[in-house]
Amino acid sequence: MSERDVERDLTVVVPVHDEGVEFTAILDQYGREFERRGLTHEFVFVLDGTSDQLFERLAEELARRRPTGTAARLIKFNQPFGESIALASGFREARGRVVLSLPQYLQTDPADVHKLLDAIERGADVVTCWRKPRVDAWLNRVQSWFFNSLMRLLTRTKVHDLNCLLRAMRRRVFEDVTVQGDMYRFLPVLAFRAGYEVAEVEVRHLKEEGSGKFFGSVFGFGVYIRRLLDIAALVFLTRFTRKPLRFFGLAGGSIFLVGLVTCVVLLVQFYLGGPDPDTRLKNRAWLIFGTLMIVLGVQTFFIGLVAEIVIFTQGRNLRDYKVGRVAEGGGAGAPAAGEAATPPRKNGGRVSESSVMVGPRARDARPTPGARGAG
Repeated sequence: MSERDVERDLTVVVPVHDEGVEFTAILDQYGREFERRGLTHEFVFVLDGTSDQLFERLAEELARRRPTGTAARLIKFNQPFGESIALASGFREARGRVVLSLPQYLQTDPADVHKLLDAIERGADVVTCWRKPRVDAWLNRVQSWFFNSLMRLLTRTKVHDLNCLLRAMRRRVFEDVTVQGDMYRFLPVLAFRAGYEVAEVEVRHLKEEGSGKFFGSVFGFGVYIRRLLDIAALVFLTRFTRKPLRFFGLAGGSIFLVGLVTCVVLLVQFYLGGPDPDTRLKNRAWLIFGTLMIVLGVQTFFIGLVAEIVIFTQGRNLRDYKVGRVAEGGGAGAPAAGEAATPPRKNGGRVSESSVMVGPRARDARPTPGARGAG
C-alpha cells in the first residue's frame, strides 16, 4: 500500500483561486496544531484555474519540505470551476476520517481548530464556525447578518455564519450529501436535513481578504442575484423534494385563481354592461391575461403532479434519513448472560459552552481522531 492510500485522522482541503494563498502559513500553523494533538494529517490544495507559475512555486515549496515529512498534494484545474467543485474534488482525494476545509488565507485563529475537533469527538458530524467578533468592513457585516438571519428563518436552523469556509465534517457526510453549484456554503443546512448532527463553535476572526474599515469586500449586484437564487433553490430542496405537489400545487392554484377571478369579473361586467362596447369581451385586453393565468396555473399544477408520480414510483430507492437511536428487546438475538448490552445513544444537546447542536444525532461506530493528550 502506498503512502497516499494510508488512511489518516484528518485531511485539510484548501481551495485556491488566486496568487494570494498563504501556503507556508497554513502548512506551518495548522500543521503545528495537528501535531500538538497527535493527529496524522494531510493537506490537499486545489488550484481552481490559477496560473502555472503558482503551481510550480507551490510544488517547489513542497519539494523543499519533503524531508520534514509534510504530507500535502496539489491539484490544478486548467480553468476555474468555482469553490464547490474545487472542494468536492479535494474531498474525493481525502484519506482522512475527518475532513477540514479552510480558506486560502488565515481567516481565523489556527488555535481554534481544536474547538472543531473537540466537537467532532463529542459526536457532531458537521461543525461550522461563527466568526466572533467580526473584524471586516461594517457593510460586509450588515450583509452577512441579513443573509444569515434570513437563512435561519427559512431553514429553521441555528447557524449564524454560513459564509465561513472553516468547517469540519466526517468523511461519510460529503459521501451522502450532494452539493452542486454554489451550494457548498449551505452544506450544514443540507446535512441537518439529511439527519446528521450539526454543531457550531465560536472562533476568533483575524482578517478578511480585501476588507477595509467601511466598504471592503463589498459584493457586486450579480452576487446578490446568485444568492437569492441559491436561497430559493435551498428552500425548495429542503422542504419540497419529497412533496413537490405541495409547492407546484400551491403555486399553480394561486395562478389559476388569479386568472379565474379576472375572467369572472370580466364576464359579470359584460352581462351588466348591456350594449356598452367598453364591456364587450372582444374589446377587453384583460381577457387575454385571465386566460393566460388559467392555462399557466393548470400547467404548473400538472408539473407538480408529474413530479409527485416520479417521487412515488422511485420512493423505495430514496433514503434521506439517518437512524439516530436503536433499542432491542429480548429474543434470539439478545445478549447472553454476563454480556453487556450496548446502551442507546443519547440524542441532541449541547456539545460545550462554545458549541451549539443544531441537528439530530446520526453517528456510527467508526473511530474518530484521538482526544488531545491521549496516549
